[in-house]
Amino acid sequence: MKFILQTIILLISITTFSQEKLIGKYCSIPLGESDVTCIDFKENNRFDYFVSGCLGVSAIGSGKFELKDEKLNLIFDKAEQISKSEIKITESKAKSEKEIKLEFKVKDENGIEIPANVIRTSDRKHFFFDELNKVFIVDKNSTKANYRIEFIGYETLELEIENSSDKIIEIALFPAQAKVISDKEISWKWEKVNKNEFKTGINFWDRFKKEKN
Repeated sequence: MKFILQTIILLISITTFSQEKLIGKYCSIPLGESDVTCIDFKENNRFDYFVSGCLGVSAIGSGKFELKDEKLNLIFDKAEQISKSEIKITESKAKSEKEIKLEFKVKDENGIEIPANVIRTSDRKHFFFDELNKVFIVDKNSTKANYRIEFIGYETLELEIENSSDKIIEIALFPAQAKVISDKEISWKWEKVNKNEFKTGINFWDRFKKEKN
């Protein structure tokens, strides 16, 4: 019985020691212009995670980590992706008995017009698109349709529009934000290299080095 208790205590001590040693910020070693993944291990088995590259931070997340059986498990919290972009729809009575007009006006966060793409992604019938002026002429009372607004470097928006009245759709499009990693688990093989480095694979970029404070 005494031996069993000592074994349990030893195992708990090893796990605790390993996880304490992980406290701090560790970053992958970039290969050329490849992205860098950083994990900031905190107390109480919490972590912050982010991926960055030449265009800035592309993904972020946070959660709890486990280090056991030579595996590092990152269990991400459930988090919401919040958009900064704004949509304002002004409706007016249709001037035609057969058709309605949807006019899109897309500007950036400073109110400057940008040549964003406006794409009808569902119900590919019953409409005509004046691409230059961003105007859709749609059969009145036809099926609701989905539209996507996109421009390189900016957030992509999706919206559904019904076809009973003329509309002016004003959009303030904000620069793209980092993707939020939500409700996901990543499991890596973990191997200690030295007190300031660990690796998750055999490749050069699978090594994570601890950053100095």
